[in-house]
Amino acid sequence: MSVALSDLHLPQIAACVAAETESVEAILARHHDGAGDGTNALSLLQLRRVLVFVEQNLDDDLSLATLAAVAGLSPSHFARRFKAALGEAPHRYVLARRVNGAKRLLLETEMPLAEIAAAAGFSSQAHLTGIFGRAVGVTPGVYRTQRNACLAFLMAGGVKEHANKAA
Repeated sequence: MSVALSDLHLPQIAACVAAETESVEAILARHHDGAGDGTNALSLLQLRRVLVFVEQNLDDDLSLATLAAVAGLSPSHFARRFKAALGEAPHRYVLARRVNGAKRLLLETEMPLAEIAAAAGFSSQAHLTGIFGRAVGVTPGVYRTQRNACLAFLMAGGVKEHANKAA
């Protein structure tokens, strides 16, 4: 059963998206302690600027040089400070945010997977599928199918016997 998302205005959907994705504010709150020392890590202002830039430009060039320019640092200096602030390399962070963006689109839209791949900054649908599968444990298509079963369950009133029929 395919559920039309445009017809849904359920608080459960917003909760599902919030549970499956992570906001920049949540990342900043989680890493605030390590980002404030100014010597080894990006300042909180630099970190916020870079994280927001990444979110707003998932489908654009997010190379090390581009991100370093946003922070006002050289690429090598930026990479060290970014890792000190978040505990992961910039490239790994960008891939995780692209997966996060793809999750959001899979949960909120019926866009074809190729369009989701482009909108989330992946070079192709195959690239999205490979990275998403490693990060989430299922392919984007399976993730969407699970979402549809969940939505059907919610639309049926969340009654367990309806969930078996929807799946």
